[in-house]
Amino acid sequence: MAEDLYEPPRAEISQGDILARLPNAHLVHPLQALFERADGAMAIESEAHPDFNDRQGQRVIASCKRARALLLTYDCEIDKPAVRNWIVLPIIPLSLIPGGSHSDAKKNKIFSFLYLPGYRDVLEDSLVVLNYSTTLDREFVQTATRILSLSDIGRRALYAQYIRWLTRWQLNEIRCPNCGAFFDASDGMTVRPD
Repeated sequence: MAEDLYEPPRAEISQGDILARLPNAHLVHPLQALFERADGAMAIESEAHPDFNDRQGQRVIASCKRARALLLTYDCEIDKPAVRNWIVLPIIPLSLIPGGSHSDAKKNKIFSFLYLPGYRDVLEDSLVVLNYSTTLDREFVQTATRILSLSDIGRRALYAQYIRWLTRWQLNEIRCPNCGAFFDASDGMTVRPD
């Protein structure tokens, strides 16, 4: 099963690339702005500060963890030089969630996770955390080590689980509105049998 989900990194950076280590950030409430002082040090101010720069962006205090990551940005966006920001999702070892949840996680019953089975000595049993995306300058991804890419089957599993997470739909046979063909939307899911 794992052999079907992965392939060596593609020639070009692509959606579904698994990267060795990227930052994943989130904002901490209350929002606090950082302003550079004349001496080069940073001053922390409230978001109500009159110089808060909503137009060009304001440096703020955030929490950050670095971990493996999956590139979510679609290939046609990656190919556009003007698109400076790409979206990544953290990948965590399965062992980081409570043991009682492992079975459900492996069956993709926890909608906010996509289970990635271990692959050779490259990737341990892991989870893509779908509800914890980070937007990064493309240079973060371009300079990161790409360790694997999802295969076409792996990408379909990502799409299916991402839609399940967004919509809470139980995927099964669906009729295409364009051509009328029926297909199993969960085909390719990385689900372990009971």
